[in-house]
Amino acid sequence: MTGSNLKRAYAALLVLAALPGALHAAVNPEAYRAKAIRVSPPVTIDGRLDDPAWAGAAGAGGFVQREPEEGRPATERTEVRILYDSENIYFGIRCFDREPDRIVANEMRRDAELESNDFFEILIDTYHDSRNAFYFATNPLGCQLDAQIRDDGASINKNWDGIWLCRAARDAQGWTAEIAIPFYTLRFGKNPRPVWGINFGRRIARKKEEDFWVPVLRDYGFMGKYRASFFGHLDGLEDIRQGKSLQIMPYLIGGASQADRGEPLAGTANAGLDMKARLTSNITADLTINTDFAQVESDQEQFNLTRFSLFYPEKREFFLEGADIFRFGERFQEREPPSTMLFFSRTIGLTEDGRTVPLLGGVKVTGKAGPFDLGVLNIITDRLSYLDDDDNRVSLARTNFSVVRLKSDIFEKSSIGVIGLSKDPLGGADPYNRAAGLDFSLAFGPNFQGAGFLAKTFSPGSAGKDWAGHLDLIWNSDLLSGDMSYTDIGAGFDAEMGFVPRTDIRKFKASFGLAPRPDFLGLRQTYFMENFTYIEDHAGVLQSRNNMAGAFNIFQNGTELFFGLMSSYEFLTEPFEIESGVFIPAGAHSYDMFVGMFNSDRSRDLSAEAELDAGGFYNGRLTSLRAQGDVKASRNFSLEFIYNHNAFALPVPGGRFNTNIGAARLVYSFSPDLYAKAFLQWNDTDEMFKSNLLVRWIYKPGANVYFIYNESRRIGPAGYIKDRTVMLKVSFLFNY
Repeated sequence: MTGSNLKRAYAALLVLAALPGALHAAVNPEAYRAKAIRVSPPVTIDGRLDDPAWAGAAGAGGFVQREPEEGRPATERTEVRILYDSENIYFGIRCFDREPDRIVANEMRRDAELESNDFFEILIDTYHDSRNAFYFATNPLGCQLDAQIRDDGASINKNWDGIWLCRAARDAQGWTAEIAIPFYTLRFGKNPRPVWGINFGRRIARKKEEDFWVPVLRDYGFMGKYRASFFGHLDGLEDIRQGKSLQIMPYLIGGASQADRGEPLAGTANAGLDMKARLTSNITADLTINTDFAQVESDQEQFNLTRFSLFYPEKREFFLEGADIFRFGERFQEREPPSTMLFFSRTIGLTEDGRTVPLLGGVKVTGKAGPFDLGVLNIITDRLSYLDDDDNRVSLARTNFSVVRLKSDIFEKSSIGVIGLSKDPLGGADPYNRAAGLDFSLAFGPNFQGAGFLAKTFSPGSAGKDWAGHLDLIWNSDLLSGDMSYTDIGAGFDAEMGFVPRTDIRKFKASFGLAPRPDFLGLRQTYFMENFTYIEDHAGVLQSRNNMAGAFNIFQNGTELFFGLMSSYEFLTEPFEIESGVFIPAGAHSYDMFVGMFNSDRSRDLSAEAELDAGGFYNGRLTSLRAQGDVKASRNFSLEFIYNHNAFALPVPGGRFNTNIGAARLVYSFSPDLYAKAFLQWNDTDEMFKSNLLVRWIYKPGANVYFIYNESRRIGPAGYIKDRTVMLKVSFLFNY
């Protein structure tokens, strides 16, 4: 990709941005104002809206559709009432439905995915900065789902767990819900009469209908509902305080554990402490001592079809809360693993093969001061010595990990930031590793954005070439979309606290999409896409080239269908071991592959997903199948089955082989606060069977009892138990 071609490509996107487009008339958020009314005594939360206080509450209604008919009034009426007292803000929700027996509600567990259910959502911009927000959602069973939203919806952390109370009920008119959110769960300034940004949404599953109080235009993009800059306003709050400024959350855990093959199952007991202290109205400090993550579900098994590291998402609560402020790297693409992250929290407390490294303790400070977002993280991990899968002894030194992040709001919806990271072994021969970077995000109106970063790493004996840079431009509307980016990563760029699978590259990516809404064959929208990636090394030698062209179809009944053709080129400087003892030879490889995907209506009690990739693979052929089935047996019981199969036919010794990965997740919810879950996985390549069993009881908001059984078992004639734990963990919550 020559410099002149790159300039022409960026010019094309700028021309696209200048097109007027068939945009609807802009929505004026100032016209949407809700009012909160102060009450005393507190509202009783039972989901039924029969508390006398609701009679005097102001209502918000008049919801309009985003889907399937943008701008038309919602087909079912929705009303929201808002109250508050000295400690909580309350939301009373009435979702009318003329066919209440057709309401879809089969998820009860905390943080369950609600897209297949009827549900109601609340988005609150407490800073009123038109950038950041809190998200709360519930369904007719009282399921609780929450998230933190940053940078006008560019970053959404659905793993955040706030403390709030919710109850729901169904009746002959539809369903109702009551929500109480303590002020100490939120963050806001000291204005005696604050105005908050706010919006409400409702999904009617059987109609595939999305309704909003402040209209969310399709041109805001697929994630448009999270864009705080288009929220309405909440008035009426006066003299509110965040109240309790200190949360102390100790835990006790006891049971038995077998840490490695051949070791006995030995009794163990431990204790630890988490604390959350509000330093100012907008800045919070989190302290953790002797941190434990026994209840965290194991990673889902994957077979690596590439010669680069696989990405596994973070699941540990301490690292998830406030994680978005530490994000630094290439723009995150929905449904794709990140390509470059300067900070990846899984490098702390986990080895490359997923073993747990003890966390002695740490502190995290996050928050906002005026236009500045602040994030500070410092963690110390303990020593660890173990035998890896090849029976080699691995020894890790006690290590200190530090991150400092600062971002500043600029202009209306843009930002600029810096980050610094340091990994410092406390003893041993391992050297330090450090990194620093500058990044920015610029918004040129509601549809056109740009972003980029420049970063450098520091290690003893570095030979240079330790810089990385990135620039991207993106246009996004309902009909047209386009994204172009350029990334340059030096051969000596060594971000040990990050996720950077490829170095010594220059990468150009371009994607364009056209998404009409044809009125035939039951289609809601068809997205014609073209994605192109070109990667060369700094000597100008082409390393990878990939082009995907296809069409993604969304039908009115909730079915989704994708088909496309992927053309690839890979240059291997050395043989690539795809399977134990099976090597793809060095050299240039060009191949094409058909990709097809089908998703049925997820709102039904029985749904299925399937993906088939078939065609060339390096110098041979590959047929890859992924299938998933979901069964909602009742409002309490659900099952999920996943199967991955790869059939290789490579013209090399041992090149004809199959791989299989199977998984099953079973969940029984006794109530929204008590559930049991089993996650079972089988991987025939590693000859491994993994079991995760968890019972969780939220006996009061923020406090839990867990029963945990985890086991990894090598299967086959010489099978053995690799490791296992059986634990009872109790956490407590004290507010001061």
